Amino acid sequence: MTRRDLGWRAAGVAMIILGWSASLGARSDAAGMEVLGLLGFSLAMAGLVLAVQGRRVAAALRVERSRHRDLPMRIRSHRMRRP
Repeated sequence: MTRRDLGWRAAGVAMIILGWSASLGARSDAAGMEVLGLLGFSLAMAGLVLAVQGRRVAAALRVERSRHRDLPMRIRSHRMRRP
């Protein structure tokens, strides 16, 4: 595991801890705390994805924002049309 991958995974663990603590803090009966609980839960889930996948999450997001994201599908469809 590279240092960069370890950094992404550590960021994921930190997000899990922050999300968990936000969800625990939202257990009071104050108004509007349900939103904080949901945000904490979603932060923890995003952290879990980062902790498990590491650097591949950043690479996948970079590919999705790229203008070439449809290239493999276009190549495949072009090959299927050829006789």
